[in-house]
Parts: sequence; structure tokens; C-alpha cells
Amino acid sequence: MTSAHELVTRLYLVRHGETDGNAEGRTQGRRDVPLNETGRAQAAAVGAVVAGYRPAAVYSSTSSRARATAEAIAGPLGLAVIADERLSEIDHGDLDGMTGDEMRERYPDFIASWREDAGVDVPIPGGESLREAQARMVSAVNEIVTRDRGEGIAIVSHNLALRALLCHALGVPLRAWRAFRVDLASLSIVEVRDGGRWAVVGLNERCHLTETATPPLEAASATDEGGRTV
Repeated sequence: MTSAHELVTRLYLVRHGETDGNAEGRTQGRRDVPLNETGRAQAAAVGAVVAGYRPAAVYSSTSSRARATAEAIAGPLGLAVIADERLSEIDHGDLDGMTGDEMRERYPDFIASWREDAGVDVPIPGGESLREAQARMVSAVNEIVTRDRGEGIAIVSHNLALRALLCHALGVPLRAWRAFRVDLASLSIVEVRDGGRWAVVGLNERCHLTETATPPLEAASATDEGGRTV
């Protein structure tokens, strides 16, 4: 039960729009791949929806695809996008830019480990683990909530980074990241109450997009069995 003096901070969590890498089914960690034509249209669509909520601040990872999506939210509101490296996608290290077939061929041992529940603690070769990505995402968002307590806040980030954060918001083990999707240009909404209580009130909303809601090639080609590889 909410007390009369308890404030609620509402987070509008947005995944960036499509890039050519997404369309080709290639992993995108720290590679700076810009939005393509479809992605720019998606950014405009989700941007209009989130701007309608009139968030007080807009945060983004430092990647151009996330920043461009964030600008579609911030621009109409006259806000500047605040970039935070901690909101970046999981570091794909040596696997960055590969297709699912390429990863399975070149790194079979890692892929086998990644498919297990304990894979959330296995670093990607040359990169980081999903647990490490979750820790920095939660750290960044906790700071944002402290700074902008009681406001609506837009945060633009990435597929696995957002799924890791949402596991924290849902209070479920990190291995549950495979149980739901965060599609391109989707919107998820989380409320954080004073005292650090999180609640997910919207997940992977895509009704603002006009195309048929089909899984992106990133999920269909660069993953195995519903997202078991990076």
C-alpha cells in the first residue's frame, strides 16, 4: 500500500529501432551501427508515444542507434539526451558482428555454456557476462531514480541489457531472461517506489508499430531455440 508521502518514479524503457545488423541477424554489442530506414521510422513511432507521457528526462546508452531513438523522444519535449555508458548492450567481445551460425561454428564450447542456466555468469569471449551487464544496468537506473525521484523517465537501451534489468524489476532469477522478449522499438514500463520496490506495469508493448509483430532476425537467426545464444 502506498503512503501519502511515498513517491513513484516511472521508467519508460525503450529498445532502439532496427539497424542493418539487426536485419542481417548479426550480434550488436559495442559495435556502433546506426539506425536504418525502418529503424528511423520505428524510433519516430515509439518516440511519439513516450513523448506523450512527458518524461522529465531522457537517458540513453552511448551508441548512435540508441541515441537516435532517444532523440525522437527528447526532441519534441525540448530535452537533451543524457548518455550513460552503463546503459550499453552486453559487451559481445569477440562475437560482435557474427551471425548465429558463425558463433556456433567458431565458439561451440561457449555456446554450449551459454545455453545452460549458469550461462548468465559465463563471460562472452573478450566481453562480459550477463550478470555483469545486469549489475551496471541496475546501478545506473538506481542512480537515475535517486536523481529524478517521483518523475517519469525515459531510458533507451538494448535487447539483453533491458532483459537483464527487467529480470531485476520482476524479482526473478537472471536465467529467466529467455522467458520474455524485448523487441526492437518496444516499450516496457516499470514503476519504482520509495524504498526500492519495483513493479513491471507494461512489457514489450509494440502497438505503436504498424508492421506485423514478428520476431526480429536478431532473435530468429542469431539465437537458438528462442534466445539461447547471444
